[in-house]
Amino acid sequence: MHPFHIVMLSANLLGLGLILWRGEWVDRAATLALVAVVAATSVLQLLHVPGLMVWVAVLDVLLFFTLWALAERGERWWIVALAGFQFIAVVAYLAPFFAWKRLEWAVISVNWAVWALDSLCVFFGVWEASYARRFARERADGARMDAGSRARSAASME
Repeated sequence: MHPFHIVMLSANLLGLGLILWRGEWVDRAATLALVAVVAATSVLQLLHVPGLMVWVAVLDVLLFFTLWALAERGERWWIVALAGFQFIAVVAYLAPFFAWKRLEWAVISVNWAVWALDSLCVFFGVWEASYARRFARERADGARMDAGSRARSAASME
């Protein structure tokens, strides 16, 4: 296994564990969809399935639509970014249809780059979920207001 893969898998495991721990239902659903596609891709590679790239492309398209649906419902920016990066991965599969056969390796390289961006999105998701919980706990604005029910320009220090 390439050292890049080991580092990325370690970072992904850390980030995915944190988002499962700190996230809400939409964060967990996006994380589980991501894990399911990575696991299914790994199983397909181990079984040496003929037409592997086609099946991986189908899984990536399904992941994109799942993330898109979750982004529509979840109000989480990290899932919107994740769906956008996944769209880049899906579009990259069209490259061999428009040019030479050697662009298949370009697709693999793009998928590695998207994987790195997905990992960064997961860590941003941990941050976003943590602050969403904090803001919900502290009455949606992160500070205690002493102005009754009306809004003020700044929170007071108490």
